[in-house]
Amino acid sequence: MKPTDVLPARQPATIKDIANALGLSHSTVSRALNDFPHISAETKARVREKAAELEYVVNSGARTLRHASSSLIGLVVPHSTNELSATMTRVLASRCQRAGYQLVLSMCDDDEEIELRQVKALRQARALGIIIIPAPNLLEETAQLLSSASVVQFSRSHPRLSAPAVSIDGAKGVAAAIHHLGQLGHHRIAYVGLTSDLSTGASRFAGFRRGMESCGAPIDPALVRQGPGLGEFGRTAAAGLLQSPAPPTAIVFGTTELTSGGYEAIRRAGVRLPEDLSVIGFGDPPWFRHVSPTLSTIAMSFEEAAETAISLLLRRIAEAAEGRPPEPAVSLVLDPYLIVRETTGRPRARPGF
Repeated sequence: MKPTDVLPARQPATIKDIANALGLSHSTVSRALNDFPHISAETKARVREKAAELEYVVNSGARTLRHASSSLIGLVVPHSTNELSATMTRVLASRCQRAGYQLVLSMCDDDEEIELRQVKALRQARALGIIIIPAPNLLEETAQLLSSASVVQFSRSHPRLSAPAVSIDGAKGVAAAIHHLGQLGHHRIAYVGLTSDLSTGASRFAGFRRGMESCGAPIDPALVRQGPGLGEFGRTAAAGLLQSPAPPTAIVFGTTELTSGGYEAIRRAGVRLPEDLSVIGFGDPPWFRHVSPTLSTIAMSFEEAAETAISLLLRRIAEAAEGRPPEPAVSLVLDPYLIVRETTGRPRARPGF
């Protein structure tokens, strides 16, 4: 062999390899390796001998998951960096620790194929329950896997899932923000929010439409930007609105991340708040209260929502453990509230920024 030649890496032996070599079923080999009492001593000896010959190594990670199945609770989220998901992760981890459960966090970036693999892994590990922020294009196979599990939907709900849902009435919050701006005299109000493919995006845009109708102000399609809930989209959307020939006098954002990106673009443009532009954000992370001027916002108790979802899941897990039929699936919707700070004021006539 030349010094530069490299032998292909040998693939580790599997239970299937042992079963094929001995002419046994996969399940018999698995039970023999796990020392099940009804497998004969002779079969166990043959299996172990062949496993040693093939250099079979037990997948300790998978075994750990299987044996920990009585304490696993899964959390499936698009990502863990936004305020809502971060709060849910923190609250759920604390509740799991107190109750003796183990939290398994999975992130799918709203990719339905990744979501399916994560849900499948949790079901194979026999997780006691799952809290999920479902992807917009949740697959039928994922819905089937979740149909026989203790599940609670959080923030979003999907028509393919019959599981109960806990959410916050974003529509009411956005409508209240628009009403406040209308009372101040704004009519050219822009909205930067999530795509309507998401249940939360559709709901919040409906609130925008309802608020504009209550103010008697027409919606200018040029002042509406909907897309992914990412800071980069918020920056791009806000910058485009500021550069338009007829810019808005106010902007309402539909998520905390969109607010963050949009606020950065507004400050970079040198726009004065609220003299040149009124702004209402979404959520209420600490920096909203520490910037100058302080940011008006559609606030909500993410912690209350997380606690509600977890309590509901633990109740469904208890019902399953006791063999009781689950209570009918319900949707619990919590109310947001508008916090008026320093970034909203009356519009003034001007040719532009």
